Amino acid sequence: MKNTRRSLFAIIALILVSVLAACGSSANNEAPATAATDAPSPAAEEATVRTLTDAAGHEVEVPVHPKRIIAAFMEDPLAALDMKPVAQWGVAGVPQQYLQDKLAGIPVLKMDNGLQPEEVFSYNPDLIIFLTADYVKDGYDQFAKIAPTFILSDNANDWRGNLQKLGTLLNEEDAAQKAVATYDEKLKLAKEQLGSLIEGKTAVLLQPVGENFKLFGPGFYGGAMLYDELGFQKPDMLKGDYDAYSIETLAQLDKVDYIFLLSGEGREKPPADNPLWKGLPAVKGGNVFAADSGHWFNNNSIANGLIIDDVLKYVHE
Repeated sequence: MKNTRRSLFAIIALILVSVLAACGSSANNEAPATAATDAPSPAAEEATVRTLTDAAGHEVEVPVHPKRIIAAFMEDPLAALDMKPVAQWGVAGVPQQYLQDKLAGIPVLKMDNGLQPEEVFSYNPDLIIFLTADYVKDGYDQFAKIAPTFILSDNANDWRGNLQKLGTLLNEEDAAQKAVATYDEKLKLAKEQLGSLIEGKTAVLLQPVGENFKLFGPGFYGGAMLYDELGFQKPDMLKGDYDAYSIETLAQLDKVDYIFLLSGEGREKPPADNPLWKGLPAVKGGNVFAADSGHWFNNNSIANGLIIDDVLKYVHE
């Protein structure tokens, strides 16, 4: 009986030792796997910057997701991407009014003597964007010391291409493509609606300036919309993109069907009492229309969409 009990105890002990050994081996095998799972892989960590070459040839370390952008006079394309700058362009403290439904409450840059590095520094930007090198001239190095500074384009007039470049820079390519497509569809429908109404019709965008006036050509803001996008004809006297003409040459606008008159706070009025003005067919026919300088003095998707709205409002059967 004693020998039987001793044998039984020996078997039980042997089983316990085997179980404990197996548990220990399992624990030893699993511990490194658990540790490897908890430790993040360096390759899995998302990059925070990337190096891009701008239009002026600078290699710039750009934040992958910038949060505090300054891009003076590029607020229209930023808004088209549903993005907001940390401070916005303005004149005498007044921002671009047509964008304030999207940019209300954002501080206004002084801009009295152009964009100043000291003021930019005060906003602690993480990215500074200039449309072309002409907007920064010799001051690039000063801005680059504040934050990564990127020259977007070498062609200020190519708003579609520049919007797409901005989308690439800010990781918003899809938003940029959508904004361009939405605008192009709006333009297509507007041209269909205008149809033969503007076929062969002449228009000008006119800005009174003292005793003279200026006309916007096809390469200048609202002029580009009238001639290049919507298809109005330009008068024979129009040669440049933003030239001044003497008041005596008003008579040469006698074949113009529509006059879009640059208007807005601080803008000069037309020479209403001048016989040359009063004698123009467009004036006598009531075809002089206000063109708010906020969006007519611009060339971007939101501004151009508003110009289309104005033309459709004024030119109809």
